[in-house]
Amino acid sequence: MTLPPPQPAAPRRGRHAGAAQARLLGITRITQTSDLPPGINALASADGKTIIVRAGLDKVSRRRAVREVLAATHRFPGLVLWPALADIRIRRMLADAADLWSGIVQHLAGYITPDSPIVAMVASAAVVAAGAGISVGVTTGAIPTSPFRAAPSSGPSPGASHRPIYRHLEQLPGSYLGVYEASHPPSYGPVGGFAQTIGHKVNLALYYSGWGEPFQAAFADDALADGATPVIQINPDKPTSLAGIVAGRYDAYLRKFAAAVYAYGQNVVIGFGHEMNAEWSHWGYGHVMPATFVAAWRYIVNLFRAEGDHNVTWMWTVNVDTPGMTSPLSAWYPGNGYVTWVGIDGYYSSAAGTFSTVFGQTIDQVEDLTGGLPILISETAADSPEAAESRQIMGLFRGIQQRQILGFIWFDEPGALDWRLEGNRPAIAAFKRAAKGYS
Repeated sequence: MTLPPPQPAAPRRGRHAGAAQARLLGITRITQTSDLPPGINALASADGKTIIVRAGLDKVSRRRAVREVLAATHRFPGLVLWPALADIRIRRMLADAADLWSGIVQHLAGYITPDSPIVAMVASAAVVAAGAGISVGVTTGAIPTSPFRAAPSSGPSPGASHRPIYRHLEQLPGSYLGVYEASHPPSYGPVGGFAQTIGHKVNLALYYSGWGEPFQAAFADDALADGATPVIQINPDKPTSLAGIVAGRYDAYLRKFAAAVYAYGQNVVIGFGHEMNAEWSHWGYGHVMPATFVAAWRYIVNLFRAEGDHNVTWMWTVNVDTPGMTSPLSAWYPGNGYVTWVGIDGYYSSAAGTFSTVFGQTIDQVEDLTGGLPILISETAADSPEAAESRQIMGLFRGIQQRQILGFIWFDEPGALDWRLEGNRPAIAAFKRAAKGYS
């Protein structure tokens, strides 16, 4: 599909006027394609005459992407290239910039206090530099938040001078269909069995990691080979102390886990203390102060970043709002600088449940709280009479698309109810029908 080129802007004043106008007039067409790499919404051709825009963008996003590319041809002409080369250059530029700023901050740390005006000056400079980098119109995903945020008090591991890894997952609605199977890890086999049952590929594989358990590298490798990303919910089981985490008591374990994630080097989704807003989580509501949980979350994220792990998608996971059993989300939220995705856990526990009644209110609360961070239904399933369950499964897929949710993870195990699909032929048939055409 070919769109008419944008109208040239009014002539610019000053020494850049001639060059800027010539570049604008050099664009002869705008085309749409679905072949752009993940995270890239628009790009100029090598000859500067064509702007390639991601197909399916809404009008506002398309205009913004085009404007950013036009601006980039003026400010950073060397970066506006065909996708593969541009992506490599952007990644290298951002990685080098992050290393440079990290070194500067570590050097200054010995001379200034956190309240020093020098910190504010350096942080402002970083924001300007980052703005210049990401306004090129080509993005590689969520750029790590300010490198000036305080790292864990004990600092990075001795000798940890490796270059940070930057890998980020797509954040397009309807992109993810995952599963939890209690028998894994270490075996990845049940995930493949679930995919065969529903007739659709699984691209998220969830497992729960007790405190002190290592990163399951073999399981992650099997997931990668199958085209899936491991999702790990690390839970601070008793007698783990959240205050102890903040005090550095568990740094050896956390650094070992972070080092393994770094060595893996691919996309990983990690959550900590999921469903902390619910009364049944001993690391959450009614058991610890929200501020203590937030401090522990931030401490863990900072430690991983200090170890170079920018291949982690941090998923803050809450339970759906349940009157009398959950508390307000805002008290438990670490802040957008520490969260990449928001996970919402919720189940169809009765035949009357719909996507709206189960998830709608919590989705609204999360959107208001975060300003629109990507949302994943991080646990869900249904155990209703066959007709109702089939309807609920179809509604789940439909709700994902209507509310522009990333996707969902099906909890395919017995719990308070039997959430498994296996053996439920009507539910399996509904799943297969709904999954057709799903990303």
